[in-house]
Amino acid sequence: MARITGGITLTRGGLGQAGSVIGGVGLVSGLLGLLWQGGFTPAIGLLLAAGAGGLALWATLLPEDARAFLRGRQVRYSTLSIFSTLLLVGIVGLTYILVQRQVIVADMTVDSRFTLSPETMTVLQTALRSPQKIEITGFYYAYQVLQREIDDGYFQLYESLTGGHIYRRYINPTEEPGFSAAYMDFIAQGYNVFLSFVNDDGTLRQETTIPLAITGRQEADITKGLRQLLVSGAFVVYFDTGLGEPDPLSNLQQDLSILNNYLRTNGLVTQSLDVAALAAAGGSIPADASAVMIVQPRRDMTAAEVAVLDAYLRRGGSLFIAADVFFTEDLFLKDGGPLNEYLWQYYGLRLRQEVVVDPTASGQTPLDPISAAVFGNNQIGQNLNIAGQPQTATQFRLARAIELNENPPVTNGSIIMTSPEAWGETDWQALSQLNAFSFDPAADRRGPLTTAAWAFDEATGAKVVLVGDGDFVTNGFIISPQGNAVLALDSLGWMTGYTEAVEFQPAALLTTPVLFVDSQTLDLIGFLTVILLPGAMLALAAAIYARRLRQ
Repeated sequence: MARITGGITLTRGGLGQAGSVIGGVGLVSGLLGLLWQGGFTPAIGLLLAAGAGGLALWATLLPEDARAFLRGRQVRYSTLSIFSTLLLVGIVGLTYILVQRQVIVADMTVDSRFTLSPETMTVLQTALRSPQKIEITGFYYAYQVLQREIDDGYFQLYESLTGGHIYRRYINPTEEPGFSAAYMDFIAQGYNVFLSFVNDDGTLRQETTIPLAITGRQEADITKGLRQLLVSGAFVVYFDTGLGEPDPLSNLQQDLSILNNYLRTNGLVTQSLDVAALAAAGGSIPADASAVMIVQPRRDMTAAEVAVLDAYLRRGGSLFIAADVFFTEDLFLKDGGPLNEYLWQYYGLRLRQEVVVDPTASGQTPLDPISAAVFGNNQIGQNLNIAGQPQTATQFRLARAIELNENPPVTNGSIIMTSPEAWGETDWQALSQLNAFSFDPAADRRGPLTTAAWAFDEATGAKVVLVGDGDFVTNGFIISPQGNAVLALDSLGWMTGYTEAVEFQPAALLTTPVLFVDSQTLDLIGFLTVILLPGAMLALAAAIYARRLRQ
């Protein structure tokens, strides 16, 4: 039976075969869309309905072909070849989608360019021994999709190699403002990736969260952050508050909240301590103290208070002292004072009653000395005064000079020194009352003068860092220049051993760095090769078949 319409002959067989094509295309497209979207949509429903209707039409008009196809026999209208092509497209497409969504990693390069370094593998082994999982939380706005895809290439490696013990999650702050609220301060500063331990119920342990600065060296950045996370809570820094020191929790310009937050952000635990109260009660510094900080004390220490510090240092403790210039009789670390004499006797360091004046290397006035010389052969000074980076210098305000014993009882050395043109002003009366200072060859020492120094007792493990200024770590000065924060943090890193715990050296690459293709590009490639090209060939075949029907 045939009907001629507009030059086209419609036959029962032709309609049945058209139904088979429509059914096959609709069914395959619907299944691919269902898997791609992860659920039903109106468009997917229409495709599946069209597929079912087309197959029903085919089975109704060409029942013999349908039965022959199901039995694997040759069919009259070549439906087998059409269905084979559609089936191939569907199988390859489904396989691509499934594989693309899995964390499957294989390095086929000769020089292992896609393999994480040995340092990272060691850290991952430590992470696997942790009873709690670790989440990499990335916050990316819609315009940051490309950066997210690049970062994801690295994050997948960590997830794959730990079997999901370290896993990743992405948040768009615009779409999830409630969850993102706690992170917005860091996101505003350019941090968009965070590491956190995960509770058993799947919630994040917010107190362990560490922000990562992604610098373009993703492996080094992530691995260093993992080390910070894994050692979080292992180092405790105590701020002494019993000598009138600034408050580590206050946001006032003269206090220490910024330094305190820096330490906590990097995984160190901070607590307050009152050495004076401990001395009065016959107590001792807690055994978990990795370091004790004494910043800008307003009076000198008594012999009993020094004895508390001595007991702590004898068991391998670390002491960070940032003194300052106060024109009072009970000056901290005054000449002949108990603590000054103790430091000189046991560590070969002491503060002199000299205010540093440096007309060559200074800020607004010669009383604001800048680090003219830095000893970079130790962990404390290696990140200061970097060539071409003026912000890595330090700047003090009314600093005191430090004297080092030429025959020290322990190993010690300078960290920062002034220019040779500087001098140590000893006329404090003229300085405090008239703001007058001038070099007196008979009373003042000529530079270069030490303004920051260290000492290490190899027998006990005790470490001391002495700085002749306390302003540089307060909220008003620690941010600018950044060398001020570097000096404080690297000093504490050296004293506590924290720097060694989180150090990371990435493996050298023998060829170009690892580059990952973003998933959008992979999807486009997959669409072109898996669906579009076979589909185009199928469409061409249908067009040829339709043309032959007209002839």
